[in-house]
Amino acid sequence: MLDIGNRKQLFFDDLFFAESEGIEWVMGTPVQHPEPVLVPDKPWEERGIGAYNTVWREADGRWRMWYDASFLPGLVEVARRLGYAESADGLHWEKPELGLVEFQGSKANNIVAPHHERESLQGATVFRDERAPAAERYKLWTKFRPTDADHAKGSQPGLWAMYSPDGIEWSYYADQPNPPDTMCDTQNMFWWDDRLELYVGYARVRETQYLSEASEGREGSYRCVGRLTSPDCKEWSEQQIVFVADAEDLAIPVPFQRDDPRPNIDFYTSCATKYYAAQDAYFMLPAAYYHWGEDDFPATMDVQLLTSRDGIAWRRQGGRRAFLRQGFDDTALSGMLFANPWFIPVGDELWLYYNGTARKHGPGDDVERERRSGIFRASLRLDGFVAVEADYGGGSFTTPPLRFAGERMEVNFDGGAGGWLRVAVLDQGGAPIAGYGREEAGVVMGNGTAKEVRWQEPIGALAGRAVRLRFEMRDCRLYAMQFTGV
Repeated sequence: MLDIGNRKQLFFDDLFFAESEGIEWVMGTPVQHPEPVLVPDKPWEERGIGAYNTVWREADGRWRMWYDASFLPGLVEVARRLGYAESADGLHWEKPELGLVEFQGSKANNIVAPHHERESLQGATVFRDERAPAAERYKLWTKFRPTDADHAKGSQPGLWAMYSPDGIEWSYYADQPNPPDTMCDTQNMFWWDDRLELYVGYARVRETQYLSEASEGREGSYRCVGRLTSPDCKEWSEQQIVFVADAEDLAIPVPFQRDDPRPNIDFYTSCATKYYAAQDAYFMLPAAYYHWGEDDFPATMDVQLLTSRDGIAWRRQGGRRAFLRQGFDDTALSGMLFANPWFIPVGDELWLYYNGTARKHGPGDDVERERRSGIFRASLRLDGFVAVEADYGGGSFTTPPLRFAGERMEVNFDGGAGGWLRVAVLDQGGAPIAGYGREEAGVVMGNGTAKEVRWQEPIGALAGRAVRLRFEMRDCRLYAMQFTGV
């Protein structure tokens, strides 16, 4: 028995399909707006804006961004700072002069971390933790490299956590790295999962695996996604691999093949998150890294979409096609794309920010390509990740028994000009309930994110009772349903 209460339900897997005919799942298509919302234009961004960024909208309407500013100060690798920007509308951003962190002799900049110029902080995932005390309201996770002097004294590089009362002035937690011995070369995701009442983290894993388990018997190291949990962001569980290239990935046809035991594709970042607008809805937007030729050619990345009910078992969507696609050649969207947290509701849309760069991941790319980078915006229909679609000939599906709470039913539905939907309410055995059968159900048409479904009798009279729902639909897409009005 499914107890859905008054929580929104998304149709991205077979949970609500006891039987079906003439329907299929269709991945939503985000609008990728071509103009960047943030570009590198400061000395501490001379190597461009890196892959790992966070955009958050506060309850008071302020938009905030923590972004990956990159420059070359003579360290072993490109050093990176955490820059800060603000916006009133999510479209036009300003980089305020904060006076916190010195850069080349001046604090006239928008850098918020790390504290020392010789340290390196590789972007960050920032989230607002409502459970934490006020002094720790904001948290971040990042790859961190201490100064050589601190390293000599025992300070270790790795996955570090920081906290802040306002998202501006940051402090390091004690006992770093946190957790120790964890691969951190990516944007590491973490948040409070209200379903589990635990903090959940996703980090990149590099494990030596035997490709013979999935492919042609070659051994190689490749990137995948691990998951770990914590009650307090201090003590973490062992990491569990939850997403890795499988047999279909490893067998993709390629035009030519290098002589190398590594696979032709692996997954660089996860951008895994819980969608709090719906019940048991988790999404992952991993960057798929393609590299089948010499020097990792083509060394490009786009972003796929995965869904899950528990954050552990993941379902690939859209036939594994790109959810966020590359742009035209020689633009800042032509090399690598990285989805950044979080999904931000704006009216009937979700906004998602992502990094694009003309740079490829292979060796030899020049600084000019690195500078050709920025943060971009994509917009998606509210709940529009995946839809149940019926074609011109129509289709139907029936749910397993469920219980709901509420006085009305709403659907996120796109019927275009001629598409339609109606919902019959059945008892557990599949018989129509008087007043709620096929002939007594109103027809839903048009296009809206919260269209009401009506019957001859008020649906609230059946709240708490075990029922089945039978959806009949033609030439339309159904994204979500919700009972409301408790």
